[in-house]
Amino acid sequence: MNNYIIGIMGKKGSGKSNLIKKYMLKNMVRYIIIDTLYEYEDDRIFYNIDELYDYLKENKDRAFKIIFRPENDNDIEILFQISKTINNYTLVIEEVDFYADTFHINENLLYNIKYGRHFGRNIIWVSRSPYEINRFLTRQTDLLIVFKQTEPRDIEYLNKYKFDKNIQLLGKYEYAISGDLNVFPFSKR
Repeated sequence: MNNYIIGIMGKKGSGKSNLIKKYMLKNMVRYIIIDTLYEYEDDRIFYNIDELYDYLKENKDRAFKIIFRPENDNDIEILFQISKTINNYTLVIEEVDFYADTFHINENLLYNIKYGRHFGRNIIWVSRSPYEINRFLTRQTDLLIVFKQTEPRDIEYLNKYKFDKNIQLLGKYEYAISGDLNVFPFSKR
């Protein structure tokens, strides 16, 4: 079972969500996107956790492409609980630092990071800065994709990784990769 955790980092407007939309979700048939900033439009959108839960219960073994725009933090907690009951899908988490910051990580998200590979649960997480993210999540990330960074502290942290390009020389919408590209081969390069 091919399982992965992919991290994507970059400044606002650098192309993170565009990369996910155009190249990563393209061939997926089962995913849930936590869309706190209203970046996604093409799939079934839920605002209410109860409606989302009912839909997933009915479609647990079918294809689903879901955008979830939570109304409150409790809805996210419930979604992370629900996510532990679904197998063979990808959870895309925009602004992951809301749920896995440097000091705290959501307990149900942590469970999926630790044990999701046994159930075909993949994670694609997105953040602006490496210093905003919990170290457990970054340690478990198989593939790290980084768009242009300018904050010296972020660059210093990211220079500890081996990227295929110099992250300080990236142009607009360019990115560098560190890790095993085979965990998730996608067509843009």
